[in-house]
Amino acid sequence: MKKYKFKFREKFVAASFFIAIILFVLLRVYLPSHKGYAWLAFLLIPLSPILVGLQKITISYTLLVTVLYVVLGITCDWWHPGWVLFLTIPIFYIFFPFGISSSFIKIDTKDKDDDFDDI
Repeated sequence: MKKYKFKFREKFVAASFFIAIILFVLLRVYLPSHKGYAWLAFLLIPLSPILVGLQKITISYTLLVTVLYVVLGITCDWWHPGWVLFLTIPIFYIFFPFGISSSFIKIDTKDKDDDFDDI
């Protein structure tokens, strides 16, 4: 008979959707003056694997745009004009399909086959 080990991390990630819903409802009921920000509880769903240590944070253009959108929305109340930032994500990945660091060509300075050596 196999003995199963309780895996808190995986269970928390699986339950993060329900935890976010409960947190959303509680914030809407008990903090009526800030009920417009209760939707931020749903950010727990994609962040839960990072919070419990199952995944590492990878900095990407999409993450930067999302963080900038939330910061502009909360601090300056620019929710409506801020959504235009999300239109830049496909444009960015058209020009840099593999990200910035791997899109630039690295030139080896020790190249012995230069065309200008004969001049």
